Amino acid sequence: MSWQRAHRVAGFEAFFGAYLRWLMSRSFARVLVRCDGVFPQAGYVAAANHHSWWDGFLASSIHRAFAPERAFNLMMDDEQLRRFPFFRMGGAFSVDARSVRAAYEAIAYGARCARDGAGLWIFPDGVLRPPLCAPHFTSGFIHAARAAEVPVLPVAMRYYVLDEQRPTAIAAIGAAIDPHPRAARATSEESVVELLASIDSDLREGRIDERYRAILRGRSGIDEIVAACIAPLRRT
Repeated sequence: MSWQRAHRVAGFEAFFGAYLRWLMSRSFARVLVRCDGVFPQAGYVAAANHHSWWDGFLASSIHRAFAPERAFNLMMDDEQLRRFPFFRMGGAFSVDARSVRAAYEAIAYGARCARDGAGLWIFPDGVLRPPLCAPHFTSGFIHAARAAEVPVLPVAMRYYVLDEQRPTAIAAIGAAIDPHPRAARATSEESVVELLASIDSDLREGRIDERYRAILRGRSGIDEIVAACIAPLRRT
């Protein structure tokens, strides 16, 4: 890569990173993450459930919080990337699942990125599923992790409207999984299902604040502004 192109790519990434922080802080009250294992210190393939348009933004936020010095890549449906081409600035590349050859090429490209130290995020469901539907993973992420010789990182994502005006994004990261055993795809899917259940359980039991790290806090919403305005009245 020439220094001119490297400079241009770095500029795009810096711009997208600033845009991401602005958009997430404007849209969410908080972004909370729990990591149950050791976050990989080299390349990895993250396999996450997919039930919101925000998932790619949340994936990028998590990667930037845990591995800010390494590249971020996101495998994205070709049609969706055509609709939102600005995602390319943040490391997204397309996959056309209708073509076996195109899918193979996308997996091979993603594997090269992960082998070079990037965090490769894939949503193996392939489609958006309602929050209460269990994930059903295809095996492309396993092939990418095996080719790259990197671990699979299972990730569960939820979005809740709690006691604040804006929603809260919550993610749980499981322990890294060896992609080589025959059951690795099923193991990864089961891990994400368990992580989703653990987020729900933590919420019911009021353990969110003690178990999760805030990687982003949004701007004050109406709830906080009103509370601040009436606080002096309560003291009188």
